[in-house]
Amino acid sequence: MDSLTDNPSIGLKLLKNLSPQSEKGTPQYYTRKLKHFLQLQIEQLAAQPQIQWTRVVYQDPQMSDRHQVIETSQMPFSFAKETLAYLQNEGWLANVSSALALKPIDAETIEKGFYYCHFGESSQPNQYLLLFAKGPLSHTQRQFIKRTAASIGEYLDEHQQNWQHRQKIQILEHLVQRVGHQLRHPLGLISLYAHNLSHLLAPSKEQEQASVICKTAHGLNQTLTEIVQCASSKKLQIVPQDIRSLVHKTLEEFQGWISEKDIQVCCSDRTLILKLDPLQIKQAISNLLSNAIHFSPQGAKIFIDWQEQQGDVLLTLRDEGPGLSSEDLQKLFKPFYTRRSEGTGLGLAIAQKVVLDHGGKLWARNAPRKGAEFSISLPRLIPSINLSEDNAVC
Repeated sequence: MDSLTDNPSIGLKLLKNLSPQSEKGTPQYYTRKLKHFLQLQIEQLAAQPQIQWTRVVYQDPQMSDRHQVIETSQMPFSFAKETLAYLQNEGWLANVSSALALKPIDAETIEKGFYYCHFGESSQPNQYLLLFAKGPLSHTQRQFIKRTAASIGEYLDEHQQNWQHRQKIQILEHLVQRVGHQLRHPLGLISLYAHNLSHLLAPSKEQEQASVICKTAHGLNQTLTEIVQCASSKKLQIVPQDIRSLVHKTLEEFQGWISEKDIQVCCSDRTLILKLDPLQIKQAISNLLSNAIHFSPQGAKIFIDWQEQQGDVLLTLRDEGPGLSSEDLQKLFKPFYTRRSEGTGLGLAIAQKVVLDHGGKLWARNAPRKGAEFSISLPRLIPSINLSEDNAVC
């Protein structure tokens, strides 16, 4: 455990003077975001009348020294050496009986008033909230502390899950890059020979077949290029972009397939501008839309909407297909998992990587009535411009 300072407020002052803001999608960005959230939570606790000092001890899998500590107090606050040694030992954690239970630390060697709250079974065993109160805590204060601990625990769990997803996606990046380079040469040869045959052969059935092979190889090469580009770790090309325009461009590319299945697309007409990488977000939307069209029955509807929600932009895409099984919900974003006979199992994994690179979230659920619903949440960076009424047109 990190050493305890005689003045815990020093740690908070140092935290407020962190290095310049990290680029979105990097490990440093997520670590900074986590620290900022934890700092705000314990500052709210320290603002309570009875609470003089608060500390959160947590695990950050992205840090080489995973055991991290953030603390703050109402005013300069110091402990006796015996208290520092006892808290640092963490022996009192051995008797944790249940998650999110606010427990006093009873020991003869330290003063009364210390309480701790463990974050839960799904968290790391030595993640907890520690505080010092100068008097008895009321029921309302206890409930407030428990709610704060629950929020911290949920955020830490989400941080851990996102890290695991990014680790898997990093493996996927290397794999896609390697496979892409291995396929590029033989695909080029197929395209070259098919092109030559289509020009050398007299008009015939064989020439038509050679032309089809040439066009197919060209399409595969273009798809391979897009996949390799989206799986690369290159810097995002962030520019202001209208979500409506981006979705409409994506829909244009699928218009033939949409018409073939007689699908009606019910799409929001709201203009909403934010900063993102248009090429990559368009690829993520394209991957989701491709799945929606594939699983939609003939004559079904697909609903696409986007709106501001709690400071972020939420984009949802819902179909009227068979929905998601319990296995789908567990494995949906894992590389090479697919229910499409011709699918690669990379589309949703790549979409998730793109969204995570933007500092956002991608998740799926079964729609309330029927079908599947995918949601993308992206951080809000610039004010929206609403040029049209909020209406959806089928």
